[in-house]
Formats: sequence, structure tokens, C-alpha cells
Amino acid sequence: MDQYDIIIAGSGAAGLSLAYYLSLSPLLQNRRILLIDKDLKQDNDRTWGFWTKSPTAFDEIVSFRFSQAEFISREFAAIMPLAPYSYQVIEGIHFYKHIKERLALFPNIRFLLEEISEITSGVNTALVRTTENTYQASLVFNSCLIKKEITEEAKKGLYLRQHFKGWVINTPQPCFDTGNIRLFDFRTPQDGKMRFFYLIPQSSRRALVEYTLFSADLLEPEAYDNAIEIYIKEVLQIKEYTITDREWGTIPMTTYPFPAKHSKRVLNIGTAGGTVKPSTGYTFLRIQQQSKQIIQLLEKQKEPVAPALSPPRFRLYDEMLLNIMDKDGGCSEEIFSQLFRNNPVQRIFKFLDEETTFTEELAIMNSVPRKKFIKSFLNLKLKTPFS
Repeated sequence: MDQYDIIIAGSGAAGLSLAYYLSLSPLLQNRRILLIDKDLKQDNDRTWGFWTKSPTAFDEIVSFRFSQAEFISREFAAIMPLAPYSYQVIEGIHFYKHIKERLALFPNIRFLLEEISEITSGVNTALVRTTENTYQASLVFNSCLIKKEITEEAKKGLYLRQHFKGWVINTPQPCFDTGNIRLFDFRTPQDGKMRFFYLIPQSSRRALVEYTLFSADLLEPEAYDNAIEIYIKEVLQIKEYTITDREWGTIPMTTYPFPAKHSKRVLNIGTAGGTVKPSTGYTFLRIQQQSKQIIQLLEKQKEPVAPALSPPRFRLYDEMLLNIMDKDGGCSEEIFSQLFRNNPVQRIFKFLDEETTFTEELAIMNSVPRKKFIKSFLNLKLKTPFS
């Protein structure tokens, strides 16, 4: 049986990020490390967008940067300067390639293309079984979401899914403003659930057009394509275009507290370890934060269980909004229109980054339909009065 110091189960954003920071640590970079995934990660299967006012570890592979953002609804529209923030986009293919090139410098770090079937923990070691073999390590960091766990445990709390499909389209004529990222465009039928379009201009003739929904159930596959086609032709008024790439994904939006510690020798990371912010789905920078915390604990020879990323009051704010999306998602256009109309975008970003003071949070709460949030708060407290 092959023995390692660390096994990373799953080589998506969380697994690769943790491996990357391990390789940067003089104290940890010589550990025997195994990454296991059933996918080679050779396709541009996703993009990660995020706002930041500080440099990140991946500045050199950022594909697109925006200094302005656009919000559009049937109630309100604005183009908003973002400084001191910028909105950045990293394409999956560049992220995978960049990290793999870094890790290839270390012969002690190995990639394995196998499907994981089971992870078990003993007193001193953990076992990772694949469909082909069994591997042993002192620590296993698991980024693989177990569907059974989501359906049986996460649904005990509020549980929605952010599901999205995007087309990258090319147009024969210039159609896109490369200076603006379109964060929200609500000009699509809501049908009782939060739905909007997200548009990333990659050039004046090329853009990612993405249809995003927040709901418990997925649509039929053709429904996403139909909505995108209508948006391009009727809202963007683009008659001629070619589709050069597609992306699809789902993110669990839940109040379920995914445990950072599965057992003594198995720790959860990424979505499985609670990095997704429930009200937005943004996770990329939170993964970086969690990975750095784990490295610091390992370097100090402490148990590498990263603390919860969100303070309790922010978890309550997320829960209130998620409850509204679940019960009355069609009103999301009104809520977000008032949010962006009544607040500078910098305050919104600071709030979503969970860096605001309580005074700033009161200003946010007073800027949106208060009755809806009071009702949501009371509804939640009637269900769980001692939480």
C-alpha cells in the first residue's frame, strides 16, 4: 500500500490551491503529497470571478480585469466605478496549468487519475480507496462533495442551488463594452425565482453570457439554452453570433454548516469544508483564505482545522436572504435594485467580504425592503428560536 504524508482528494480549486500553498512553504514543501482526481483538469470548464483591492497569489494568470461594474434591472441601472477594488476573472484552464507547472517542480508531489470510492479514518492514518487501489496518509484533505451528505444533511437547513450555464460567443461586429463587467442583468422573466444574467466581455466581439438561477430544483437542460438564446437576441439584440465554448455548474447554497473536520485524520476543504458564502456562491478568495490558514496551522504543528470563515452575524444575514430567495425568490430583483441604488458598490463589496462595522451593516439593512427581512428573521426564529 502506497504511503504518503498528505493526500488531497479532488484537484479542483480547493485541492489545487492547498497543494500550491504547500509547495510555497519551506517547512512543508518536501512532504510526500498525493492528489487524486478522476479528471485531468485540461479543459476550460469554469471561470472564477471575484473582487479584490489587494494583490492575490494568482495575479499573473488573471484573464480579465474590470475597473467598472454594471447593474441593470427594470427598476434601476448604473455603471459603477469600483476603485479601490477591481473585478477579476480567472479562467479554469489557466489556473489548472499554472498550478500544475508549479507542482511539477517537486518530485515528491504526485498526481493520480483515479476515481475515489471511499475515505476512512483510523487512529494514526486515513485510507483513500479508489476504484483501482488503496492509499494511506497521515492526513487527508477532502474536497469531494458527497451527494448523499448534501441531500440528507444540508436539506435539514435552508438549501438552494445556484445553477448556471454560460455560452462564450463571438460576434462579427463589435458588440461588447470591454470596460465593464455586467454583474447583474435582471431583464429576464423571474417566474418566482431569482434569475439574472452575468456578462464578461473578453473583447469587443467576444463575451461569456451566463444565465444564473437560485432555486432548489434544476431546469431541464434545454431551458437554459432557450433563456440564453432569448437574452442574446432580444435583450442584447445580437442577431449573428457563434458559440465557441460552454460552461455549466451548480453550487450548494445552504445554511448547513459543512464540518471542517470529518474525523481526526480527514479534514474537509473547499465547498465540502464550508467555503461557499451561502448568499452569493462566491468562493475563490475564501478558498485561498482557508488554504493559508491550514498551512499556518500545519507549520505550527497544530491540528489543521481552519476556523469558520464567517462570523455568526454574517451567517444570520446570509440565512435571512437565503430564506427570502427560497420563499419569494421573484422579489430578488427589487431587493438587489434597492441595494445597488442606495449604496456605493464599495460598501456592498465590503459587506459581502464580511469586513463591515455594525453601523455600516445597519445602513445596508435600511437600504433594502425592511419588511421582507424582518419577516424572514421572524420566520427563522420561530423555526429555531434558540439558534
